[in-house]
Amino acid sequence: MLKKRILGILLVVFMVGVFSVGCAKDNQQTSNDDKKTIKIGTSSVSKDLAESGKSSLEKMGYEVEIVVFDDYVLPNDALVEGTLDANLYQHEPYMENYNESKGAKIVMLEPKLYDYYTGLYSVKADSLDSLPDGGAIGIAEDASNMSLQLEQLQEAGIIKLNKKPSDGEFFTVADIKENPHNYEFVQGDHMKYKNMDDYAIVIGTSNTMAEAGVDPTKNILKKFVDSKYTEGICVTEENVNTQWAKDIIAAYTSDEAVEKVPASSGFDYAGKK
Repeated sequence: MLKKRILGILLVVFMVGVFSVGCAKDNQQTSNDDKKTIKIGTSSVSKDLAESGKSSLEKMGYEVEIVVFDDYVLPNDALVEGTLDANLYQHEPYMENYNESKGAKIVMLEPKLYDYYTGLYSVKADSLDSLPDGGAIGIAEDASNMSLQLEQLQEAGIIKLNKKPSDGEFFTVADIKENPHNYEFVQGDHMKYKNMDDYAIVIGTSNTMAEAGVDPTKNILKKFVDSKYTEGICVTEENVNTQWAKDIIAAYTSDEAVEKVPASSGFDYAGKK
């Protein structure tokens, strides 16, 4: 009899616990769907993109704050910590690399938003044939963009790389097997390109060159990047299906938002293609 009473009490406790957890999840979802204040993180390079949809989102009844970071890791850190609701500044390979290294679950919402192109820039030459031997080549310091830029240098015939890495891996400077012009590879932040005289060649994306004060159209070689490098809105996994996340996408794909992004920003709306 005592055992039956104990089992009965345990069953009641278990059912109450399950009910409480279910209610907590329902309340959390309701809270998420009732959200009316949205904080979106971005980088200085992608600030125009983040600002473009703000007005459209505010017309839906949201209070919107755009937070600009000088660091490329912090917008993801803040998203995971919950101090941001979304961010707009990165492509999927960068996001996936962050997820893997940090054990995070950040997801890019569909559709993706903005394309850009990579280019070779030089104040010491106006064509590939007239590039000088020696000197420095400025490239990105993060893994995904460095890999992309090294591949373009190979396509231009400036270097030769070892065999392509496995899926999920990236080329690094250590993979350069032939460097016939004896270039030195300088990794760093794109803002260093404000002084182009320091480099024989700079390879950079159109958006980062624009941020550095370099006309992105004045390149000696141009290539649109693969669609996997298209920038988009990112949220944490649990917020993918919330109403406010859907509203963010609706706002940032609106005609009003797209028209606010100038060509001089180095970005091209992916929906045009």
